[in-house]
Amino acid sequence: MNIKELARRAGVSSATVSRVLNNSGYVKEETRKKVLEAVEEYNYVPNALARNLSIKDNPSIGVIIPDIENEFFFKAISGISDVADAFHYNIVYFGTNETLSKEHESLNVAISQRLKGVIIAPISQLDTQTKDSLIKLEESGIPVVLIDRDIKGARFDGVFVDNYGGAYDGVSALIQNGHKKIAVIAGPSTSKPGKERLAGYKQALEDAGIPVREDYIAYGDFKREKAYESAKSLLKQPDPPTAIFSSNNESTLGCLKCLTECGMVPGREIALLGFDDIETLRVIDYKLSVVERDAKQQGAEAMKLLMECFADSKNRQRGKRILVPYQVVLRGSERGVHMEK
Repeated sequence: MNIKELARRAGVSSATVSRVLNNSGYVKEETRKKVLEAVEEYNYVPNALARNLSIKDNPSIGVIIPDIENEFFFKAISGISDVADAFHYNIVYFGTNETLSKEHESLNVAISQRLKGVIIAPISQLDTQTKDSLIKLEESGIPVVLIDRDIKGARFDGVFVDNYGGAYDGVSALIQNGHKKIAVIAGPSTSKPGKERLAGYKQALEDAGIPVREDYIAYGDFKREKAYESAKSLLKQPDPPTAIFSSNNESTLGCLKCLTECGMVPGREIALLGFDDIETLRVIDYKLSVVERDAKQQGAEAMKLLMECFADSKNRQRGKRILVPYQVVLRGSERGVHMEK
């Protein structure tokens, strides 16, 4: 998309778009907001970046993230930026809002603008269009590093966490606290974290001799709204769970909203353990038990992997995988009402 097309879609002149992008000249605040919304909606990359098309060494790194509201990704971007800033690389951020069409548009921009490298948390590990676009990037000399989420059947560098092990250990902590009726708010099965965390949940139950109950598995999408509805459904069951394992931080927040409305306090009327910590809750000293990892470190490691590719793009073997460590942090919400009996 060029500046004329963006102007047409925003309903303004090309000159107005130029003034907004360059922060020069007077533009009404309402008009400025309209232009910036169009820039975000259509993933427009200003011409200042496009000028690098004629330059062999473009200093811009594309970072494609599915959910900027998710604290994990916000911290990961911070880690990426810390390393990138130290070596004078620019970050071009693309937010896809867990929408494949937006992800495809972002990758098309990365290809057309010939960015120096791309770090991406793909929405689905099974989407062939994203996979083909990432392969095309690498074949054109633009290295790709995956963060948190994987692409099935392709050898890309990546930085992940042991989702299976983290979920297994988290659910085991609930079992060790006496729970047998443990539900899960799972993530999408098309994503590596969603699939592996559900598998870890199931295996922990099986190894403890506890039957896996399908009515205790709520399939979510890593979003608060879905998790809220899932938690309500779980609690309305004739034989409700005494504990819930939440597969990511956004799902945990949705679950907490439901529990609060029901007058239930984690660690008292019900147990709750989530995957990924929530900084806001730590600030107010809310005692939530979690599977914790360093998201900022994960971002930094992804940027370092990308720089390894820059240093030896021709001879370096692709497919390097890094696992950041995790730990189960128990703060009290792993306990429940049955512990008082």
